[in-house]
Parts: sequence; structure tokens; C-alpha cells
Amino acid sequence: MSCFGNIAKLNLDNLFMELKKKSVCIVVQLFYPESPAMAVRNRYLADAFLDAGYDTSILTSNLSKGIKEYQVQTLWSPIGSNQDSAYIRLFKELVYSLEMFFRVLFHPAQLFFISSPPFTISYAASLACRITGKRFIFDVRDEYPEVYFIEGLVNPDGLFGKLLRRIERNIYRKSEMTTTVTERIVEKLGDKSGQPDKIRLVRNGFADNISVVDQLSTDPFNIVFHGNMGKFQNPQLIVEVARKCEALKLPVNFLVYGWGAQTQVILDAQEEISILQHLGTIGHEEVPQLLKTISLGISFQGNTDISKNSFPSKVMEFIGSGIPSLVTPISEAGRFVEKHGVGYQFDANDSDGIVEKISKLVNNPQQLLEMSSRSKSIRDSLSRKKISDDFVSSL
Repeated sequence: MSCFGNIAKLNLDNLFMELKKKSVCIVVQLFYPESPAMAVRNRYLADAFLDAGYDTSILTSNLSKGIKEYQVQTLWSPIGSNQDSAYIRLFKELVYSLEMFFRVLFHPAQLFFISSPPFTISYAASLACRITGKRFIFDVRDEYPEVYFIEGLVNPDGLFGKLLRRIERNIYRKSEMTTTVTERIVEKLGDKSGQPDKIRLVRNGFADNISVVDQLSTDPFNIVFHGNMGKFQNPQLIVEVARKCEALKLPVNFLVYGWGAQTQVILDAQEEISILQHLGTIGHEEVPQLLKTISLGISFQGNTDISKNSFPSKVMEFIGSGIPSLVTPISEAGRFVEKHGVGYQFDANDSDGIVEKISKLVNNPQQLLEMSSRSKSIRDSLSRKKISDDFVSSL
């Protein structure tokens, strides 16, 4: 073969290898350096794809503009916040979704990992994939459009509600795979899609900056809630439990971190309950230091189907740091902590039962230490790095 022939063959081989290179785009509303769970979780996923040799890019909001560590492409449209009304937030999502649709439509990646919520944005991205014939994995972290029905924004039996359900089913059917966070949602999505073999459990896990506490702190006895104080949380229960603990003169403090639509409930109550404090918001990088001062974690949500099927990130973080937790309502997360002996679950209306349990734990710190030890023994399987690495390697 001539020299020119060898060069031509080499160029063709290089082109073939370039075409074979795996490329993935992660579509997510929030990404590093933002601190909410979706941002932190998807950073670990991006790292796992990069470590596995994928050409990895991220399509996200302009809050990540300027990040150099990743191939981050940011949108121009603003995103909604917890301070917006439901309708303003939905309007912003629709504008953002339209831009996301066109971004995905012309993006060169071979595979898209589309993380929901918000549902409108993830649907726009999946629609663009379907139009262009691109492959996508649909990642379900909250049950949309079910949330719209529960909040009363959409009538589930109306024309628009039925349309949303049909759209939801079609996304599951057209995706290469649908991932979700709890066993119960795996079952539900399998039923909705009619293709249960395409639904896969990928738990939230905890970030690897969550370190194990050397010794559980019980003096002072601090009880903490941290995270979004949105509509599915139950701050009224925190207030009620704190009030009853104060009436019994239990030597405990309730520390609340986070912001959202229901934060005012805590702000109003702390004026009259001396052991209850709202201490502002906290970034994910500050959480490990906070947890070193905590005796007991709480994750109080209401008795909605969404909450019963959820496994809050904060519960994962409590397990990861070796802190026992109290969980409402009776749920998958609650059953998990009780099964492994690292916490207790209660009905969302059972404030008396929760106060009684807190009283027993205050008077029996050895029981807390034993629960902490059990948390440490199961933590490794729940780290976000391990969960992400295992998921990507399975692809």
C-alpha cells in the first residue's frame, strides 16, 4: 500500500474510533456548584461517566455558568424558586423548557441522561430526543405529574390531567431505561409503563463529603431538620413535638435549617418555644460539620402518597454520618431505618409517640450509640459515588 494509502487508512481508522467514542449529556436543572440534592447527585454521576471514558457534557441553568471542571453548557432562561408562587414557577419552567427543547434538539451527544423534576423541562428534553431519534435515560426523582394533582394545579380527571398521564407513560416506554429512587416508585412506574423490565432502582444516596461521626453527641441533645421546607414537609409537626418536649422539660434543642414555602411556620413558633430555633440555610459542604453536633435527625413529611413513597436525602445523610433518625410518615424510608435498626417511623399525626420516643432516647443514650454503630455498618452501600459508579458500569 502506498504512503498515501496508509495515511488515508489511518485517517479512516481515527474517524471510526472517534465515532465509536461514547458521549453522554446530563440534562438537569441544577448542577455544581449549587447545593440541592439534584445538583450534588448529578455531579457524582458526571464523575462516574467521565471515569468510564464517556465524553460528558451537562445542560443546566445559568447558575453553573463559568464552571471549568466540567463541560457545562448553561441556558439563558431563569429558573423558578421556592419563593415564587406556584403559577409563576410553572411559567418560568415553561419558558426554560422551550429553550431546553431546542438545546437538546441540536446537541451532538449520543445518549442523554434526563433528570426530573421539573417535569416540564424533562419532558421537553425527552421530546427533542424522540424527534431526533436520540437515545435517553429518564431519571425520576419526584412523582410528576402526580405532584401537580396533589397541589391542585391540575385536575387528574380533566382533559389536561389525562394528557399529562399519557405523556408520562410514553416517556417511560420510549426511554432506554427509567431510573427512580424507591422500590415503591419502581413498582408504580412499571405498572404505568407496562414495561417493568425497563424500570431500575437507583437510590439518592449520600454525598461522599458526609463523614462518620467519631462519637455521637448527646450533651447537648440536639435534634436537627435540614433541607427544603417545601409543601411536602411537615413543619407543624416539628413545632408540636418541640412544644410538648418543652412542656415535659426534656433537655433537648430543635435546630431547623432550610428555606421554602413553609419556613414561616418555624419562624413564628420559635418566638414562643425556647428550645426551637431556625438557623437559616446551609450548603451541602457545611452539612458534615453540622452533623457532628447532632444527637438525632428528623425527617417529618405529611401523609401524602408522595411522602409515603419517598426516601429523603437527609435520611441518607443521617445514615451516612451514623446518626439515628425519626421519620414520618409510615413510608419506604421509615421501613428501611427500622429494618436496619437505625431509626424509627411514625404516622405524621403521632406527635405523642414521637415525644415518647425522644424521651426514652434522652434517658438511654446507650441505645442511641448502638443505633449509631448499626448506621456505620450499612453506610458504604449508600454512598452516591458507589451508586453512580455501579450504575454507569452496568450500562
